[in-house]
Amino acid sequence: MGIKIIPQEQLEQQTVNSVIRQIPLLFYPSPKTLYIHRAERLRFLAKESTFSDYLNFCATIAEQQANIVKQKPITVDLTNILNNDQPPLSINNFPLTNSWQDYLATILDTFPTTTLQIKQVIEQLQQNSVEQLQNKAIYLLKGEFELVEGNESVFIWSALSVYYSQLASQIKGKAIAENTNKHWYCPVCSSMPVASVIQLGNNVGLRYLHCSLCESEWYVPRVKCTSCDNMKDIQYFSLDNELSATKTECCEACCSYLKILDQDKDPHIEVIADDIASLILDMKTEEEGFAKSGINPFVFA
Repeated sequence: MGIKIIPQEQLEQQTVNSVIRQIPLLFYPSPKTLYIHRAERLRFLAKESTFSDYLNFCATIAEQQANIVKQKPITVDLTNILNNDQPPLSINNFPLTNSWQDYLATILDTFPTTTLQIKQVIEQLQQNSVEQLQNKAIYLLKGEFELVEGNESVFIWSALSVYYSQLASQIKGKAIAENTNKHWYCPVCSSMPVASVIQLGNNVGLRYLHCSLCESEWYVPRVKCTSCDNMKDIQYFSLDNELSATKTECCEACCSYLKILDQDKDPHIEVIADDIASLILDMKTEEEGFAKSGINPFVFA
């Protein structure tokens, strides 16, 4: 099962499974609160983490992303982006303008004093032309991550994310279920997921994939591979025990894995923050022969 976004007026014309209709298939992001929560979670996790310096670095970026949403919001006419079969914000359906580069400049200015390594990356990016930055952004959006230096990608993706999350929050379309073989890509922008989250509240027990770019979340049934749909020989690894809130869900069929984060076991979980904080679990899982099927926007290298 995949998800397609259609204009509101077409929703009643669709005939879909009644059970699926009752499940919220898609949640658009709330940028005004999302980055604030992420920054707070990163700061909290940094207190007792072996990756404390990096978590605090990521928190600084998240705080600046929150400031951008507050001080430099964008409003774009998205009226005609739901009229075909493409994800509405995918690069093939919604061409990237260079307006996101203003966000990049703001994020780069966040670090007037920093380490030599970060300073060098910032200076490299600041020396890029508008065209060079645009080309690097398009490479990343197309999944050609190897064409952009990993340290540069962190800054570029952070700017793109705060741009696309605001666009996603303004989409008026509704989600319906459809048959597709690309359900592991975001139905809003066609990017890869960071991890999956088992939610609390009105959607307790339901699993959603979280987009690495636009921050939307879409429904995927549990106990199945989010990459190949396999439902057999799914394994779960954790660093603590079977009650851990953070596990890797591993598929023997395609040898891939993705984190699964359970809010019922820890209601304070934030997808990107907790994914970074549990990098040791990634290392242990990859030692078992599995490859990650998603990306974290702060871990490109």
